[in-house]
Amino acid sequence: MSGKKFVDDGWCYVCGKQNPEGMKLEFTLKDREVLTTYRAEKRHQGYSDVLHGGYLAMLMDEVLVYLPFKVLGVWSVTAEINMRLMKPVRTGQTVTARAFFLDDAAARDKVFRIGAECSVEDGVVVARCEGKVVRV
Repeated sequence: MSGKKFVDDGWCYVCGKQNPEGMKLEFTLKDREVLTTYRAEKRHQGYSDVLHGGYLAMLMDEVLVYLPFKVLGVWSVTAEINMRLMKPVRTGQTVTARAFFLDDAAARDKVFRIGAECSVEDGVVVARCEGKVVRV
């Protein structure tokens, strides 16, 4: 990722391919939504066998900024995020994070209102957020 102020050196913890400790997640575009999946690891737990909520926040933050890039070709960063954790995720479960525009979005926009949610294999939504993402 390379914008006016930021350069991607491949070391992003979530998506960077160079970070040996990172998650190395891939992102796909489907019908103006961005999706990624992650299997909750024991080493990322908070309480015993429960994924730390910060990982859900990180997943949603990442899909928020990938959405304007994948759909509109716009590099961005998260400026604001309001998140609700609804159910625990057990280690070993697979989480799907997806992001979607809350308003009509165009490449000329400077701020994007985006929603995101995380769900587990059976489709149960475990976390939701709304965010404001700004062009860089």
